[in-house]
Amino acid sequence: MNSCRKVVYAVATSVSLMSVAFAQTSPQPDTTSPSAASSPSQRDATSNRTPEAPAANGANPSAAASPHQQQATQKSEAKQTMKGCMAREQADHTGMSKADARKSCKEQLKAAPQK
Repeated sequence: MNSCRKVVYAVATSVSLMSVAFAQTSPQPDTTSPSAASSPSQRDATSNRTPEAPAANGANPSAAASPHQQQATQKSEAKQTMKGCMAREQADHTGMSKADARKSCKEQLKAAPQK
């Protein structure tokens, strides 16, 4: 009786291990590789790697910005300039109100040459 159980367990274990082994699939070939192209001319065209053109000397990435992006950046820069100017004015003239500092800075920015 005992040996019969051992045989049954051995058979059941081997069957379950075989089903696990058969359930595994082999990896599929890479369909995006140049060798997967359907004709020799397609394989040649997809296997050649064209290098990117180098960036021109003095390239300015901000030149590619849209007009809206440029306007938003200019407003942000003007705001930072105004904040800095107001802080300097209030530091140089203790007791100066924000309104007076703003007025003084606006006059200074108008008098400054534009880019």
